[in-house]
Amino acid sequence: MNIHDFKRYIDKTILVRGYGYYIDGNVTKASKQSENTFLFHVEGSDDYEVLVEMADDGEILFSKCDCPYDFGPVCKHEVAAYFRLSKMLNEDVEDIKGNDGQSDLHMVLKGLSKEELTDIIVDITNQDPALENALLVKFSKGDDQQDLEDCRRLIDSIIRKYTGREGFIRYRLTRGFVTEMEEVAEKARQVEDTLLALEIAFLLFEEAIGAFQYADDSDGDIGSLVDETLELIEEIVFGIDDTDPLQSEIFGVLLGQVENDVLDGWNDYKIDLLSICCELVDDITLRKRLIDKIESMLDERSSDRYSPYEIESMLQLLLELTKKYGTQEEAEEFIYEHLQYTAFREHLLNKLLLEKNDHEVIELAKEGEAKDHQYPGLISKWKTFRYLAYRNLSLREQQYMLAKEFLFQGDFSYYEDLKELTSENKEDFYRHLKQELKSAKSWQARSMFLKLIDEENDLEELLLFVKSNPRYIEEYAHKLIEHDKEKVDEVYKGYIRDAASSSSNRKAYQKVCQKLINYKRIAGKPKQVELIDELMDLYRRRPAFLSELGKIK
Repeated sequence: MNIHDFKRYIDKTILVRGYGYYIDGNVTKASKQSENTFLFHVEGSDDYEVLVEMADDGEILFSKCDCPYDFGPVCKHEVAAYFRLSKMLNEDVEDIKGNDGQSDLHMVLKGLSKEELTDIIVDITNQDPALENALLVKFSKGDDQQDLEDCRRLIDSIIRKYTGREGFIRYRLTRGFVTEMEEVAEKARQVEDTLLALEIAFLLFEEAIGAFQYADDSDGDIGSLVDETLELIEEIVFGIDDTDPLQSEIFGVLLGQVENDVLDGWNDYKIDLLSICCELVDDITLRKRLIDKIESMLDERSSDRYSPYEIESMLQLLLELTKKYGTQEEAEEFIYEHLQYTAFREHLLNKLLLEKNDHEVIELAKEGEAKDHQYPGLISKWKTFRYLAYRNLSLREQQYMLAKEFLFQGDFSYYEDLKELTSENKEDFYRHLKQELKSAKSWQARSMFLKLIDEENDLEELLLFVKSNPRYIEEYAHKLIEHDKEKVDEVYKGYIRDAASSSSNRKAYQKVCQKLINYKRIAGKPKQVELIDELMDLYRRRPAFLSELGKIK
């Protein structure tokens, strides 16, 4: 559904109601959240928020309203927002602030004196302390300590604004909270003093992590704020020159933050900070401090403070330091000492493949398969390395057996390899493989059977499959219609009848109607109408179903 033709896809009743809301001025506010994301406030029996995300071509990727309506995919508040958004896009509105009646606001403000504008701003900020502090952070010209204090006050006022009496930020308010918090990040980017910028960034970082405790992060907005702040810290650190005398002090700030109590239980973020530290250790003294820190954290693993994944991540940091500042022999020794960790075994296997040391690849991969026998994903990873080594060594029989195993486990990309590796003629190979897949019990083999007969355009077998599994008729009807039009029509109608029989609410009825629309493309309008009439007669005691069927007849 596109913002320029949405009226074609929406229930007529909902469309009319939404248009009425739009015409009556119930869309009281519109704001641009990002390049293609818009937030609308719509007045109804309550005040509701509508969020719309679009692609560059106007396709509506996502839309939601926080009203309780659940009788269809789109409510009247969303429709009102669509009308408003369509108008804004057609008029090429760049800066969206309020409703249509406020279009002269800019001109009104332009005619006021400086004193009058100042009074207006002060009046507004008296009602919104967070806005007052945001303006101070953005425009005040204080010293470093004042800038830091302004940022701290802004953070505190934003928290008070959004947590309110409940002390908790609800789902619908979380995005606004994050948006206002990002003002602090902008301040960190603007200041020229690197240490001050880092202090401001860490103020935001600590509060963003703390917000996990008092905000509903169902959409991941808080997590995104933490990630963005980490990127900001990295940006600040990477912006300094290698010869900057503050490098040691900045390193100390970063390393000190790793021990911040706020990070207890957030080990991934500790490791992210350690990774940033790795960029500041050309000096051997700093490097030793960092290595000592990582090794002391690894020593704590006996208390199960860190997961195997986190231990592996810290070991990878040590490996990167060894590769950058040590010898090649030291790096290789470190890898061999930690082959029990997936990343190290994978690193070594890739290295051996590049060196054409395929026999060692096979042995190392087999060791991995034996060690990780309880993890199917890792077993598949190690077998893939073995497969590549077999291919390099032209061991066709071993390669064929593994390719077939991969296919039966659900990876169809190996089918072409199998065709090249088989010793049978192509017809016999296809017939035997098809029968094996058809007889196999796993869902992966069933999926590969379908892909195989589709790939080879085996329409007779495909029709038999669809007759046994009617839910696939929508996907394959266009392909099968020329092969056997009558049977395809019979299967399609049976599929729709079954869907109608199991439907019991409006959403389900709408899905049946969508199947009927798809059926029309295959069978034509007369047959569609004939089936609709049959369903209307059969379900004449279901007014909601009759209403939906009437819309497409």
